[in-house]
Amino acid sequence: MIFLIIGAAAIAYGVSQIFAVEKGWQEIEASASATSCAGDFTLLYDIGAGDVSARVESRELKALWSRLTTDGEKIFDPRNEYDGVGNLAALNAHPNETVELEPALYAALELLERYGDRTAYLGPAFGRYDNVFSCTGDWQLPDYDPVSGQAMRELYGKVAAFASDPDSVSVELLGDNKARLNVSQTYLDFLESEELEGAVDLYWMRNAFLADYLAGELQAAGYTKAVISSYDGFVRNIDTRETSFGLDVLDTQNGVLTGAAHMDYRGALTVAAYRTFPVSREDARRLYVTEKGEIRTPYLRLADGLPGTSTDSLTVYSRTMTCAELTLETAPLFTDDTLTPQDLAALQNCHALWPDGGTLYATDPAAQITAGEGYEIASVK
Repeated sequence: MIFLIIGAAAIAYGVSQIFAVEKGWQEIEASASATSCAGDFTLLYDIGAGDVSARVESRELKALWSRLTTDGEKIFDPRNEYDGVGNLAALNAHPNETVELEPALYAALELLERYGDRTAYLGPAFGRYDNVFSCTGDWQLPDYDPVSGQAMRELYGKVAAFASDPDSVSVELLGDNKARLNVSQTYLDFLESEELEGAVDLYWMRNAFLADYLAGELQAAGYTKAVISSYDGFVRNIDTRETSFGLDVLDTQNGVLTGAAHMDYRGALTVAAYRTFPVSREDARRLYVTEKGEIRTPYLRLADGLPGTSTDSLTVYSRTMTCAELTLETAPLFTDDTLTPQDLAALQNCHALWPDGGTLYATDPAAQITAGEGYEIASVK
């Protein structure tokens, strides 16, 4: 009997250890779902730092994160409609009609309007161009890539012309989360003839808006000790405590991935790290490397519908802006033809770290930056 009691106690102890959750920073993984943006994001959370037990907090946070990543995917999906969800696809599917949208999407469209950014109207080109990143060989590129095929160059140029014209396509915000996608008959006929769809698509900017949505919902639920980051460079650190964090600036030299700088900081921060080179396996979803070593990026320009950037790496950050605000404020610098230190000096409410050759240009005089090997820091005022 004593043996059985001891055995039962040992079993109970073993079970408790298996299901125990340690305190401290941990990655929270969402439950598997066919409809979720969780694969684009990493959520790090300081578990057990409050009054709730680490085990309970971890379980509740996992459930919440699973729901939010599913809801976020549905809301910002430009092509798939879902019952009871006023998402981007619903807006695209009902041109010239009034549609009631999810509040998060309506707020995103308001922000685009405030910044006067029409990049999202390249949606039909984005939808076709996205196939580039599923190509298994260069021989497939001309069917989707405007750099490789003249037909696609002309097609995307026409889409860009329509996207730049408010009389051809625009979103009218009507209040109370209602909106109307106004599309001219000429543009509708063009889209039908070319078998294109999705007049509005956040595309490469989508994860910036999703990061804000996820952060806002976590904060509303009382979870504030979090860092949300996407594989393509968008970060919302919403931990307002004086916790120490680090930010790495990546670059390439002679085709080799390098660490251009490391910045130490404390407290909440928003980051957008633009780059044209792969750093992880996930980048295959947004970058294609040709047989000649050329890299196709997702950054199509409104001016001509062609991919292009002013530099290969640009990291911007802010204490006061959301991820979408930071992106809309700074993306024009990254997607322009050229970038100069003077352009960075003109930024408002945010700072920049730009590796160019062996120089790291930095606009924040108070930043604690350590230059990487082969780099020297140049302060931009």
